[in-house]
Amino acid sequence: MATKIIQEGATGDEPMGAINVTSLVDVMFCLLIMFMVATPLMTPEGVDVDVPAGRGEEITEEEFFYSIISVDKTGKVFLGTLPLSKDKDKMAEELKNNVKIQEDGKVFIQGDQNVEYARIVDVLVALKEAEVKSVGFVADPNMKRLRGEE
Repeated sequence: MATKIIQEGATGDEPMGAINVTSLVDVMFCLLIMFMVATPLMTPEGVDVDVPAGRGEEITEEEFFYSIISVDKTGKVFLGTLPLSKDKDKMAEELKNNVKIQEDGKVFIQGDQNVEYARIVDVLVALKEAEVKSVGFVADPNMKRLRGEE
């Protein structure tokens, strides 16, 4: 004998007042899986810079990602992976508008060893105009390379 649960005041002809969310949950799980698979593919790649060898202290990963200005061998300038303007006045304005740099007051320059020195000077001038207090340089800590053995 089957039992039938009847809500108080409900007849058999009325629509059910509950929402069936099973299909909604299935769709949400599918979207979640798609985003989990696609997100690692969307991460920006770093700038390819061949830094010269040198001695110094290690910096943290957070400092590296948010405070590094990279100059590649073609002279393009990047803040992290974000390209900056070629014009040093516009670059200074972009750096002045960067909240993280203004709060910390420091940046690190990662210049390719084959870039023209004048381009590094342009970046330094832009940093001075942006009122950045502390500037460091990133070098390759490989001691063999430093001694010229490589």
